[in-house]
Amino acid sequence: MRLDMHELLETARAGDPPMRHSTDDFIMGGRRRRTRRRMVWATSAAGAVLAVAGIAVVPQMLVTHRDVAVSDQSVMSYPVSAFAYTLSGYTVGDLEVSDPVNVTPGYQQARIRRANETSEYDLGDGTSENVAVSRSVLTVYRAGTFDPVRFEGAASVPVGDSTGLYLADTALAWQYEPGSWAVIDAGRGHLSRTDMLHVAAAMRPGPSRPATLPWRMSYLPPGYHLSSMGIAADDGIVGAHLQQGDARFTREREEYTGLTEPLAGAGTDNLRVKVYPRSYGDSLLAKVDWTAGRSPGAGTSDAPSWGPSNSATYRPADDPSMSASHWPAYTSWSEPANGSPDPSGQTAEVAPFCVPGRSACYRYTADGAYLIEATATAEGSGPELLTVLRGMRVDDPTDTTTWSEIVDALPGVGR
Repeated sequence: MRLDMHELLETARAGDPPMRHSTDDFIMGGRRRRTRRRMVWATSAAGAVLAVAGIAVVPQMLVTHRDVAVSDQSVMSYPVSAFAYTLSGYTVGDLEVSDPVNVTPGYQQARIRRANETSEYDLGDGTSENVAVSRSVLTVYRAGTFDPVRFEGAASVPVGDSTGLYLADTALAWQYEPGSWAVIDAGRGHLSRTDMLHVAAAMRPGPSRPATLPWRMSYLPPGYHLSSMGIAADDGIVGAHLQQGDARFTREREEYTGLTEPLAGAGTDNLRVKVYPRSYGDSLLAKVDWTAGRSPGAGTSDAPSWGPSNSATYRPADDPSMSASHWPAYTSWSEPANGSPDPSGQTAEVAPFCVPGRSACYRYTADGAYLIEATATAEGSGPELLTVLRGMRVDDPTDTTTWSEIVDALPGVGR
């Protein structure tokens, strides 16, 4: 199945890369975190909490232009233990259930796809690659959080020792433990009744393990609390597997009782951070209307030439209302520019930039491999989003052992 860039972007958004500059310090730090993680969780497995298994990010330090003060607030309205993984990926025939890709205090979600189910991803430079695609989702709810009201009138079906509720061709709900529900939501024509029953019968939640994020951030605007996190956004679980990390923060504490479906932040004051591979990020930025919110006379360029600059003295401004023509210049990392030395041997200066008139800001990682996106529903959030981006360090999206536990990844979190 071939999709052009526009179709793939729309699919990923509607339904739903490694940093190669590892250092000895980073490696040792990862080993220490892994050792500490094992020790802590071996001695404190207090009850089974919902889970999401990780997916990773490579060590990339973002070069900042100034120090960013670490937040002194708590970003957790629920205990850290509420964000934990208990589900692990498994296969049933030709169906693959992923490790969890998103977790909240109320549930965890995993993708369901058929083996070798892919779409051809046009890189925009005359080449393409196949990317995995998922069309169905498994949501495992914590005890007492799910209300099966939408399954009224559904057919009763046996799921192991439990009785499931089946809505023809669309969904299956069952209690994997008394009072604890799991739901499979299938894409149109993707899973048969037999497929869903086999996936359900094979699901086995395991011991709780700590949730991790593919970055560390030193600043979050006051009043925001972590609501969901994982490799994929809660508003884009299905679709192409392009995203490489997500966290959603809200000012209001989200409640996890009487849920009929997963939450995605609709109608709430949200701040989101997402990580994309550069090829996807470039295409994403190319479709942004960079002129819509610009003040008259602010500039004539239709779009910024975004990305890192290789000039050792370059210090671009960060004013989100600035003319796009003054935003950071991007120089290819694969070939020397205009006969200059190979940029891979230089220190990259990376500055965040915003879409004029919108609370949407971006920053490339220091090696140019990933794009970080920070957005907020509150108007006028540009300056705060810039501060968020300046204080971020991305790890390796392809290696979960480099990811950080919440207490290390977010500001103001205690065990």
